[in-house]
Formats: sequence, C-alpha cells, structure tokens
Amino acid sequence: MTRTALVVGAGVFGLATARALALRGWSVRVLDPNEPGTEGASSAETRILRLSHGTDDWYTDLAHRATTGWRELERESRRRLLLPTGVLTLGPRDGDDWERASAAALRRLGVPVETLTAAAVTRRFPGFDGGGSGTALFEPEAGVLLARAATRALAGSARERGAELLRGAAVPDGGTAVVDGEPLRADLTLWAVGPALPALFPGLTSVRPYRQDCWYVRPRGPWAGDEAGAGTGSGFGGRPAWLDRAHGCYGIPAVGELGVKVVPDVETDPRAATDPSPGEIPRALREYLRARLPHLADSPVLRREVCSYALMPDEHFLLARHPGRRDVWLVGGDSGHGFKHGPAWGEYVADVVEGRCAPLPRFALR
Repeated sequence: MTRTALVVGAGVFGLATARALALRGWSVRVLDPNEPGTEGASSAETRILRLSHGTDDWYTDLAHRATTGWRELERESRRRLLLPTGVLTLGPRDGDDWERASAAALRRLGVPVETLTAAAVTRRFPGFDGGGSGTALFEPEAGVLLARAATRALAGSARERGAELLRGAAVPDGGTAVVDGEPLRADLTLWAVGPALPALFPGLTSVRPYRQDCWYVRPRGPWAGDEAGAGTGSGFGGRPAWLDRAHGCYGIPAVGELGVKVVPDVETDPRAATDPSPGEIPRALREYLRARLPHLADSPVLRREVCSYALMPDEHFLLARHPGRRDVWLVGGDSGHGFKHGPAWGEYVADVVEGRCAPLPRFALR
C-alpha cells in the first residue's frame, strides 16, 4: 500500500522534504496558509549559498550536495535559481582559525577555494576595502540563491511528482494536524513550520523566532556594473556576496532590481514596524559602508526588508520525533543558514523518517 505523508509548512524545509518523499513513492500533502514564496522565512528575495562551515564537515558536505540539487532543480524548472557571484568571507584580524578550517574542508571535497590577505582583497575586489580584516576566504563556485523563485520551483517540482499543496492553517492535537476542527490523517506527519514552531508546540523545544533588518542601497561605482566578468573569479564583475566576520555584517550584490543588500548580523526588536519604506539605515551601518564598501558610503536607501528565521541556541537544525508519537516529526531550526541546504536536507530528512538512518544527536529535541 502507498504510504501517506502530511507536511505542515511550505517553506524550503517542508517543500524539499515533500519533494523527496514524493520522489520515493509516498502520497504527499503539503499544508500552509499561504502560497509558497509569498510569506514567511522562505519568501525573501535572496539567500547566500556558501559551503564554508569551519571545522564542521557535515554541514560543508550537505551544502556541497545541496548545490548539485539546486542546479538539478534549475534544469528541471528552466529557471535561474543560483547565481555564480562567488562568496567572500572576511575574517577578523585577531583570529583566522574558522577561515583556515573552512578552506581545508573545502579542499578535502575538491571544491575550489582561495585564502587571501586583507591587501589582496582590496586589489582583487574593486568594491571592497579589506583593511582591518584578517585572512579572507573566497569560494568562486558559491553564490546567491534567488530564494523566492527557488521556493516556488521546489513547490512546482513537488506537484509534478504528485504532491498535493493545500491552503489552510493547522494546529496540533497530540501531533496530529487539525484544520477547522477536522484532523488530517496520514501515516506520517511532519511539522516544518519555521518560526511558528514554539507557538504551536510551547515548551517542547528551545527554537525561537528571530528577525533581522536588511537594507538595499543604490549601486554605485564597481557595484553598478553589468554581469560581465572582470578577471576576478566572480561572474558578476568582481562583486561577490560577502560575509564580514570582522564587522558582523553580510551582503549581496545587486543581482536584481532592489540594489545592494546589506545586513547587520544583529537581532531586530520583534515589536518594531515591518514597513518596507526606505527611510535611512542605522548610523553604525552607514559607518560600516564607509569603511568597508566606500563606493556605497552615501548611496540612498531603496528598500528595507525583514529577514525572519527560526533560531536554535546552538545553531544546529532540529529533526526529532514528537515525544510519544512515532508517526510525528518536528523539522526546523534553520538558524539562518538552512535555506541553502534545502534539497540535500530534504533528502536527509526523508532518509531519517523512512528509517534508513538515525538522526544525528545534534538534531534532537532541546
């Protein structure tokens, strides 16, 4: 008999898992109040896909496999999803252990990677001033995912494989999903509801909603060129996505119409307004642009975007059975680095719930 699965949540984790199960012959339903890619943590315009994870080879390998998965989904959907901008990580001056460990892990996988000095960053990438940083790491084959388009492509692929996408708001009753008072029965129920997890399952896990403000500024100088290469190893004229561990910021070049995305890696007050009107960026962020991306120091703000995700204290994902219910699983805790892993994580979740392997202890309820 065909096994049935209900996946609650149509974000990247839920859709990737639903697609993987449908490919294995399961009869799958996906339930979410919104159309995929329109609301929630997986509805942002862009996400960075980097493979570097310091000494953690497991996540590095997962990101490597996910890159192949996104490329396969590009071919299947005939949509451009992964842009080869390259990703530059700028380490702090007083310690480069993370960068060197990441480089070693990537080389073990046979993934191209370079380590650079601060001076070399300034010479190599016209938009950056590398001063004040330590060892930098450049991943030429990493890049930027068009997140909203990627989420919709996952949904389309799941549908083509027989998954049924339903609209509705579910609440748990002992783990079973209930919609408008009616339980939705399945052999297997997976709750992949992102930041909503603690509200639906209070006290069960330490995951919590987390949000950041993202700012888009008008491209200027080297950031305003077209996508022609400039001999830098980046397919976007030397303007890679970046992670600045020296200053606690990250960003994405102007790959769309919204400008250069700059994000302070700090939590925003959840009570703050979510109005996307431009306004002015915080003074500290303006000072960061002046120091690190001087061509953008006085660029006008085009838009503000809220980035939300589900944070675990240890930043590992969550994949665990509901206590006392062998047919119910909780999947989440993306901790801000989950989107890029989507296709490979969905395959791993499918392996675990089918009993092909045990979940790693790091993913247990906590």
